[in-house]
Amino acid sequence: MKRNYLFLLSFLEGSAVMACELIGAKMLAPYFGTSLYVWAAALGLTLGGLMTGYFAGGILSQKYQNKPALLYWIMIAAGLFTALMPFTSEWIMEETLVWTLQWGAVFSLLVFMFPPLVFMGMVSPLIINLLNTEIKSAGNSAGTVYAVSTLGGILTTFLFGFYIIPQWGINYPAITTGLLLCLLPAFSLLRLRVYAVAFVLLPLLAGLAGMRWKLETAGRAGAQTLYHSEGMLGQVKVADLPLPSGDSTISARALIVNNTLQTVANLNDPAFDFWEYTRYIPLFAEAYPAGSKVLLLGMGGGTLVGRLRDLDLDLEVVEIDARMKEIAVRYFGLPARQKVVIDDARHFLRTTPNIYEVIIFDTFISESAPEHILTVEGLLAAKARLSEDGILIINFYGYLEGDRGAITRCLYKTLQQAGFQIGLFTTPGPEQERNLLLIGSREKKQWPGLPDYFIPSAFVDTSAAKVLTDQAPQLEMYARASADWRKLYNQSYTLFFSQYKKY
Repeated sequence: MKRNYLFLLSFLEGSAVMACELIGAKMLAPYFGTSLYVWAAALGLTLGGLMTGYFAGGILSQKYQNKPALLYWIMIAAGLFTALMPFTSEWIMEETLVWTLQWGAVFSLLVFMFPPLVFMGMVSPLIINLLNTEIKSAGNSAGTVYAVSTLGGILTTFLFGFYIIPQWGINYPAITTGLLLCLLPAFSLLRLRVYAVAFVLLPLLAGLAGMRWKLETAGRAGAQTLYHSEGMLGQVKVADLPLPSGDSTISARALIVNNTLQTVANLNDPAFDFWEYTRYIPLFAEAYPAGSKVLLLGMGGGTLVGRLRDLDLDLEVVEIDARMKEIAVRYFGLPARQKVVIDDARHFLRTTPNIYEVIIFDTFISESAPEHILTVEGLLAAKARLSEDGILIINFYGYLEGDRGAITRCLYKTLQQAGFQIGLFTTPGPEQERNLLLIGSREKKQWPGLPDYFIPSAFVDTSAAKVLTDQAPQLEMYARASADWRKLYNQSYTLFFSQYKKY
């Protein structure tokens, strides 16, 4: 057997490993979010699957010496399980949605991502065994195999992250990866006159046919699904649907990110604000005269953009997800002339020369807050772009008490460390339903005429709070708050929103 052919198979296996890991993590996001717990589960199960495969592959390579057909069958099995991921993942995640976030994510990955990774892990030991005709060449062969496999993983990570997943989503790439992993081994088995392989590949072809059917039917509620996109920043959908609001139900157009509501427009009442914080942020901004420079970090569907534009402010918008401007213009009425910079919030703050009277952080991606802009270093970057009389407004979780409110108390202390005077404003409702707005300024400010929803500073216990820094952003505290919020959200909405889809 030619060595280069085995190295090509090793390259394909390494590519498939990284594709499987990225796809698996993205499949989790609409059901379990993107918190630290979810990524830890995805990374841990990836390593666990590969470890199991390495061990099993080592045993098989000793038991079946010089058996290339075994390698081919193992790769076909890995490809079949990869191609089935779009189907097995949806089923198991709907079943485990009511579990805790951690266990639901782990068990789901065990069902749909762990099996293909186990078979992929078996590949390298089997290839090394076929290459090692002489003991003295064992080390060199093993090193080359793992180097080629890793190269495939590196190239696939960039290709999938920067192009394939944003362009094609996660379902088609999963099936295509499985198909590519099967093709060469199947051809090799046919050359060995193992014709049974043709029947084994029928499930893969059935999977492709099933995916075509899913595309055509576009889900149970596909007729109302206006937009559906998968990307590295999450699953994004726009749908027209009925939503409860107070004691009634409204006809709504919803921007849904990872099966959580991001923006809601009442189709019968354009002035309607579904999220209460979007009513209150403009009350702080209108204390500044028309023409004042305002920076909004995070746009979503653009509800807050519209409210700020009504104040005749000089508004600049920064959004990290390039899909959002098209969505906001096409589906939510954002004027196409509105300037929207596609950039990371902290990078923009460090590179813009502009000074603003108001800077607003509205930077949630589903339930996750980007912690890198809320460290003392990130807040100082924002402070450097504020005028002397300017204010910083941070939209944050509604939690303040207990373990789930620990991250809020840490952010409060970090703002103090960065030299801000702080007003803590809360929208009405219980902790799990409200938003907190942290208002930072160089000098203590009074806000006459605003609703009296401020929490006195004496009620904020920061004695045990930690200052958030780039070196210690306290990811675990973020995870507590986001996991608690996601669990409550899953119980009410996630399954409902998951039916609105176009693959």
